[in-house]
Amino acid sequence: MIKKHQKWIALLVTLTFMGLLQVSSMPCEAAAADRAEQISAANSEQGPRYIEEEGDSGFVGKKKSILPIVLIGVGVVAVAAVLFLVVLKSSYDITGEWTQQRTESGYSPVTRYLTFTGSKTSGTVRVDFDTWGGDDPDTGSYTVNDKAVDFIQYWAANPNNYEYHYEGSFTDKNTLSGTWHMNKPSGITDTGSWTATRSTTTAAVSQIASQVPQRDSIRRQPR
Repeated sequence: MIKKHQKWIALLVTLTFMGLLQVSSMPCEAAAADRAEQISAANSEQGPRYIEEEGDSGFVGKKKSILPIVLIGVGVVAVAAVLFLVVLKSSYDITGEWTQQRTESGYSPVTRYLTFTGSKTSGTVRVDFDTWGGDDPDTGSYTVNDKAVDFIQYWAANPNNYEYHYEGSFTDKNTLSGTWHMNKPSGITDTGSWTATRSTTTAAVSQIASQVPQRDSIRRQPR
């Protein structure tokens, strides 16, 4: 809940700091106004007594308050801390290539190759079945909220009717896990689990895949 309202917290801290600073400066402004009034009154007086008072060195000026300085320091620290949370709240970056293991009841685990393209929070996903850059890839879109991951996969052969929905989260910066189910067709209730690990050899794999002759497209049955 706190992470969802970090921007509002930052605004509240900033406004509170400005209010305290304004309040703390009021006594100083009042003292300055009172001093100015005393000088004005002294200038309007006449006679020898006025000269004597002007020569009197017994006047002691009012000490300045350190409260504004303290408030400024506290405010700077508070605002910096909140901005740090808002700007750097998520260190999880899903962009790049991942190897996915997907399980489904009644079938052997299946390997998929996921490529997320976009920002840390949203973008597009490509799903290859053989290797990165394979033929007939499925496509979709993803969203990330801190650790939570959500993406849709549309079957390339029939994208309007077959839609897979994956939900999960980061277990660490290089590992994902979660569950999946069919959004479409409505009569299919296939479900399962999945895990994915980030590829550390993206450049090498892409280069090898580009050198392999393309095979004829194979029509796959959705599952």
